[in-house]
Amino acid sequence: MKRTGWRRSSVFLTIALGLSLAGAVSAAAPKPVLAAVAPCTVQFGMYDSKTPWDPTMTSIRKLDTAIGRHSSIVHWYAQWGDKGSGVFAANQPWMLKAVRNYKSVGVTGSTPLITWEAWGPSPMTVANNTFPLSKIAAGNFDTYIDSWAVGLRNYGGTVLLDFGHEMDGNWYPWGYGVNGNTVAQYIAAFRHVHDRFVKAGASNVKFVWNPNVWNAAGVDQRSFYPGNAYVDWLAIDIYNWGANGGGWASLAQGLTAVQTYSRVASLNASKPMMLAEYGSAERVAGDPAGVTKGQWIIDAAAAMGSKFPRLKAAIWFNQEGTTWALDSSSSSLSGARKAFGGCGSAAPAPLPAANHAPPPTKPKTSAPSPKASPKPVQATPTPSGSSSPAAGSIGSSGGPPATRLTASTSIDAGKATAMLGGGLLALALLAWMIAKLWAIVPRRRRPPPDVPTPI
Repeated sequence: MKRTGWRRSSVFLTIALGLSLAGAVSAAAPKPVLAAVAPCTVQFGMYDSKTPWDPTMTSIRKLDTAIGRHSSIVHWYAQWGDKGSGVFAANQPWMLKAVRNYKSVGVTGSTPLITWEAWGPSPMTVANNTFPLSKIAAGNFDTYIDSWAVGLRNYGGTVLLDFGHEMDGNWYPWGYGVNGNTVAQYIAAFRHVHDRFVKAGASNVKFVWNPNVWNAAGVDQRSFYPGNAYVDWLAIDIYNWGANGGGWASLAQGLTAVQTYSRVASLNASKPMMLAEYGSAERVAGDPAGVTKGQWIIDAAAAMGSKFPRLKAAIWFNQEGTTWALDSSSSSLSGARKAFGGCGSAAPAPLPAANHAPPPTKPKTSAPSPKASPKPVQATPTPSGSSSPAAGSIGSSGGPPATRLTASTSIDAGKATAMLGGGLLALALLAWMIAKLWAIVPRRRRPPPDVPTPI
């Protein structure tokens, strides 16, 4: 082979080798999946009216699979006076175990969110005030409270406990302005319940403080705050009722209409925030032309990143067979898939099964009807446009594990780095060999034809 040809071949060989190595490293490096509209640091969770009363978790798994996102928080309700959901030993141990071991879209384990309601037994009315706030604070129900504190302590995993939610409204027995309730009584009851859990050593229980986005009395929600020492998560409940109750409004409009988000966020700069209940109705006659539930979900997800960066979790209120169901229409389901799909999910690792009571063959009672019906907002803001602002990334802070920013589809970064180092070493060796060969080959050029060789 001619030396000039050999040199060209060497150059081409070096370039080819470099490109192939670069391609190999590029192919091996982790690749982000198509990003969801909502920041992947916002945990996706769900209340599902059949979950976890069905120990197979079939209903919620079907929805998770449809949108491509694991419910890392599973929400349900327990009423103090209900013999099934309210008595800890009756059903809660096996339900907690079902949630801990819940699997969907390749992820195992979820964090329980229990809305613990001090009312019942039936009738579930405001006037049926079986557990007055003043008596809760006075210790009249400590035996009952302690049974839950010890039970959840023995469970061991993180539990989000939402006691006395929507206290600013007038639709629950513990609500403001009904049954003689005052702000001071609510705060005293909340603190007392919290202190009983502390006394029992239930440090795994994280207390959620959860006002509604709006209340008829127009009371500033901050007046009900028990204090930083008693609250782990700040929460808000919000719904888009549409024409059937208050008018169609975006999530952003609802959270800012009476400054609820900014009020709650101002209570503490470091505590994580969540939407403990949120949802949208389907469009009906009387709603603005062109609006859809699917686009509402997408816009809400975008707002979580661009306008409400303190939100670390959003729990959809999926009451099956109603306008609030996530799969109430193809538009709703596709909107949820675009809003939350495409994120990997981190979940707490299950503890040994010995920490749980064995589940019964079936629940001892049927699932209670949800006792947290959505409440209409006061204002009727103008609906937002169909376009969605770009979702930004936000950091995680406290509470249950945050979801991963992206899902990896190949080898980890350490292996990719090792491959890159090996490739650079191979290139260096090849360059050294070329230099050595070049040094020992004579550099005299062959004269062109017709030119006599000098003597």
